[in-house]
Amino acid sequence: MKHAGLSLALAFALTACVPPQSGAEATVRGIYDEVQQHIGGEVTPTDSIPMTDDLIALLERAEAAADARGEPFIDGDLAANCQDCQSLTGLEIGPQTGPEPVPAQSGHTLLEARFVINGNEERAVIYDLVQTSEGWRVDNILAEGFDLRAEAQSYLAEASAATSAAAPPSP
Repeated sequence: MKHAGLSLALAFALTACVPPQSGAEATVRGIYDEVQQHIGGEVTPTDSIPMTDDLIALLERAEAAADARGEPFIDGDLAANCQDCQSLTGLEIGPQTGPEPVPAQSGHTLLEARFVINGNEERAVIYDLVQTSEGWRVDNILAEGFDLRAEAQSYLAEASAATSAAAPPSP
């Protein structure tokens, strides 16, 4: 009985040491709960990442352009920032700590997820989040050398230019 009381007191003490999560942090943590369900088998489904309507529409246009070209738009796991990942450990979510902080737009919150892929590859992914009537939504995903919005816009511009170049001239 003494051990149960001690265990309960220890549990309360540890709980008190864990800072409360904001809604934005809980949203990002939920994304990684999904990653853990899929890692080692398949990429995390894009629709399991709660995105803004604007980002969803942009990605749908980029995916449609990629399908028309017979190629993938994103070839890998957006949340885990990898291809063929087998494990993800050491997840920490908090403010940006990278060497070049990204400035947050007005009304946006930036959170960085830091973790280790496959036991030895450190990764960081920055989520640009906005609060909507449906809760916190991802408005962009950034990683070293990767900006999802910029990639989608660039891909659409490239696909449009390729389509225009391939079109026969008007009579």
